[in-house]
Amino acid sequence: MRKLAEGSTLNTDDRTLLEYHAPQTVLAPGLSDAIQELITNFRKGPLPTNWNPQKSNMRWEGGSLTALDLSDETNARKFVKALESQPESTPRYIVEGRFALMQGALTDAKSLLEAAIKRDPDSPEAMHWLAITEHRSGEHTSARLRVDEILKRHPRFLPALTDEMEFAADRKDFRIALLAQLNRMTVMPDPPASEYCRLGAIWMKMSNPAEAEPVLLRGTLKDPYSYACHLELGELYRETGRFSLARQHFEIVCAFLSGL
Repeated sequence: MRKLAEGSTLNTDDRTLLEYHAPQTVLAPGLSDAIQELITNFRKGPLPTNWNPQKSNMRWEGGSLTALDLSDETNARKFVKALESQPESTPRYIVEGRFALMQGALTDAKSLLEAAIKRDPDSPEAMHWLAITEHRSGEHTSARLRVDEILKRHPRFLPALTDEMEFAADRKDFRIALLAQLNRMTVMPDPPASEYCRLGAIWMKMSNPAEAEPVLLRGTLKDPYSYACHLELGELYRETGRFSLARQHFEIVCAFLSGL
């Protein structure tokens, strides 16, 4: 970034050029790609050149996971490429497996994640991503058994509880989805509004608006601007014949949409 900014005009409190010029290009088509390409031209690698090379393996793994979490395929590819020169490890196999999964290479992802589990049979992260790979591959029974195995060993492992909830919802087993969501919220120190919205939506799928209503209202108390909670409440009041209340929440939803 220093090299990129070298020789450029400085922005100061009394000369805020960025403040006035940036908005003119903020909606320009392809701007993000152009900026990424410009920055890439000044990069010699995914890590700063002045970092201790002895710790590069750990940093490459961390950078890879961050890029994967952000669905940043461009940077993930660079970090994964850098990891190829490092010794085999469980984190490396997980990173490579997740990258293959990101690209839709399910067979490769499964092979890599199985290699991670072979090195560390008790790795909940490796089992979690393998369960997702199996689920996407249509191996639903195997994916469910793997999630059960994770929760047997690590009952408070949130990603596995999420898998259990999402897999159950996919097969429309909302009773299991409900139990998994309740367990997820128990594990969270302070569940955000979105989790109450999700719980209320599951109650609605089970045709139980009496349980859904207080949960959704709790979500709006935590976040008055929760689009999902207001939408679910609008549907709930519409289905139960309370049309005035339904209209209030649908109008809030429409206000959100008109502001986009």
